[in-house]
Amino acid sequence: MRVLLVRPSLNKKTTTVRNFMFGEPIGIECVSTILKELKHNVLLVDLLVEKERKFIKYLKDFKPDVVGFTSQCTDIDNILYLANKVKEFNKDIKVIVGGIQATISPEAYFNKNVDYIFKSTTRDNYKKLMEQIKNGTNEEIEGIYSRRRQYQVSLPSCQNEYVKPDRESTLKYRKYYKYVGYSPCAVLQTSWGCRNHCKFCVRWRIEGAKVIELPINEVVNDIKKIKEPYIMIIDNDFLINEKRLLKFLDLIEKKKINKKYIVYGSVNSILEKEHIFERFSRDGLKAVIVGYESFDDTQLKKWNKAATVDENYEATQILRRNNIAVWGSFILHPDFTKEDFKKLIKYNKRLSPELLTFSPLVPHPLTPLYKEYKDRLIYDVEDYEKWNFGDVLIYPSNMSLRRYYWEILKFGIPVNLRWYSIKYMLREFPLKNTLRIAFGFNQSIKVYLKNIFSKK
Repeated sequence: MRVLLVRPSLNKKTTTVRNFMFGEPIGIECVSTILKELKHNVLLVDLLVEKERKFIKYLKDFKPDVVGFTSQCTDIDNILYLANKVKEFNKDIKVIVGGIQATISPEAYFNKNVDYIFKSTTRDNYKKLMEQIKNGTNEEIEGIYSRRRQYQVSLPSCQNEYVKPDRESTLKYRKYYKYVGYSPCAVLQTSWGCRNHCKFCVRWRIEGAKVIELPINEVVNDIKKIKEPYIMIIDNDFLINEKRLLKFLDLIEKKKINKKYIVYGSVNSILEKEHIFERFSRDGLKAVIVGYESFDDTQLKKWNKAATVDENYEATQILRRNNIAVWGSFILHPDFTKEDFKKLIKYNKRLSPELLTFSPLVPHPLTPLYKEYKDRLIYDVEDYEKWNFGDVLIYPSNMSLRRYYWEILKFGIPVNLRWYSIKYMLREFPLKNTLRIAFGFNQSIKVYLKNIFSKK
């Protein structure tokens, strides 16, 4: 069969994602691998790169039997719009939706134009589905919701299976993929799950509470085949296993692999392995993304963070001494006072990460925070585009919502316009990428100003 795989265009209400993290669509690259193993004819289209109006042309030219979409929370409206276009073009084309939002909230796609929703993806359930579509049968398949079965399921859901991504499927788009300012940049995942069970985090609840790692030989062989000079490793904490990390460094040195890496790393992993970072820096580690989250030890403990504010600082200094940039992040609590915002500014000055991101607290329904803040929610869970890590979701307790947005703006402008960060970006990134990041932040300012002056 002919299968068209699609990453949808950016939701216009989401203004900054493309300017910062415009990575390759690794999820549908994995689906492409499965379908090609099953001998189907696959075409992957990235509408983040191409104009959405070309979508109909692909339907006409490729004549797919199946169209599959990958989804994030802000993609739902766009996917349902495109699914409608598919059915208008040819009602017999089967429409499939997968991706993180389908896993978390499959009900978001219970729609007359969506035939199948993947809560989890494996070689086996894709094989069974494609056979079912070919033969016109209607039996239940583990991990898949079917419109013909009224989206009712009785089988327990399965776990996602590791599949090596088909990077050839995105060959014509790869020069556009970037992570923050590094481009072109590939994406690589080498482990699933997390030992750090933070109260606000959804990811470990989806992937599992234990870390499952790919053999490091396999990882390094994959890296050797990647053509991009930069690689973003999206493991929850790539620095967690010292033995594995040392073997990784041994292998990339032995094979003389010359790449630059950005990784996620916990404060504890950094503190435990101070002796490794001089070598890792020589072997290409450019930046570590560190979740500081708060300036207050009591709050860190409530969120089940394993580090203290002083340990955050110590970890930052370890990386800085080894010429590794820190990309920090904070969560803005809905109970902040004006004094708390001042403390956050002061703490950030103490840390001085090269780059900083921040977002209002997201009480995701899969976390205990949802029950805690359910009565204070500004938007319903079904207002999917608002759950974007930019909009405030919880009514503040110590100031008006308008004032809270104003305090965010007062915090965000000096943080993002620090000369220290600007110099770092100009030194590390091409000028056009630095300007793109600046444009993205300006778009955020517009959103906050709109919320401040909104009549609502």
